[in-house]
Amino acid sequence: MLKTNISDRWLNDEPANLMTLALDVIESLYGLAARDKSEVMLFALEQELATHFAEHLAQQSKPIAASDLLAALYGPLGFAGDWERFFSIDNCLIDKVLTRRRGIPVTLAIVVLHLCERFDIRGEGISFPGHFLLRVFSRNESNGESSDIIDPFTGKVLTRRDIDLLLRGARGNLATIKPKHLDAAEPFEVLTRLLNVTKGSFIHHQQFAQALMCSELLLKLNPECPFERRDRGFLYEQLDCNQLAADDFEFFIEQCPEDPVSDVLKAQILALNLVPKTLH
Repeated sequence: MLKTNISDRWLNDEPANLMTLALDVIESLYGLAARDKSEVMLFALEQELATHFAEHLAQQSKPIAASDLLAALYGPLGFAGDWERFFSIDNCLIDKVLTRRRGIPVTLAIVVLHLCERFDIRGEGISFPGHFLLRVFSRNESNGESSDIIDPFTGKVLTRRDIDLLLRGARGNLATIKPKHLDAAEPFEVLTRLLNVTKGSFIHHQQFAQALMCSELLLKLNPECPFERRDRGFLYEQLDCNQLAADDFEFFIEQCPEDPVSDVLKAQILALNLVPKTLH
């Protein structure tokens, strides 16, 4: 059961703000106080950057460039990818990322995109296979616009070869970059990716109740997804909610009868210690 009905707001027609969605996740998992603390830390970070750029902003000669922002964040402000604890839950939660200034590509990207918006820099996320990326735009003297693709894990600009190697690492040596791989990601697409990696981290650390909350949030976004219902079933099973697990497994079997996993789930249902249903 979700602690709040925050995810119900995701179903309205208002434009979605990416940082707001990430903070919604924190509130759903840990309550309003955790969200409030996150917002205080976010404001403090904005003020720290404003102080860093105070002289530049006072001159009003030209706006803050994406390269300036990235140099500050990944330099004096100390943001970096967490190589040593990549699968830590702390790297998936925005409040912890703001506190530790460490994260994984998707969470660091959310922070960078929020600050791009704060300093009037155009940026967008790219839901690249296996490794979330950023695209940032720069204005040039002829009033044109150029862009660079950034690895939010390092803050570095990527070459086409770098991107090709990332794709091969995720999809195999025969994979080739297609335009869709570099399309801008909509906020709810980024949110889905964030929830999936967060759920995976909770499962990795055997925190199944929190993983279940992530699964519930994902089903708010896509209620009829059979694969998420299947995953939720496995989480219910871990939490000894056998009837709920069976219901989700049966939904998957009905929706995906040809999937090889369906045969496994049929045996799984038989193995569950279910209380017989009372007939009226």
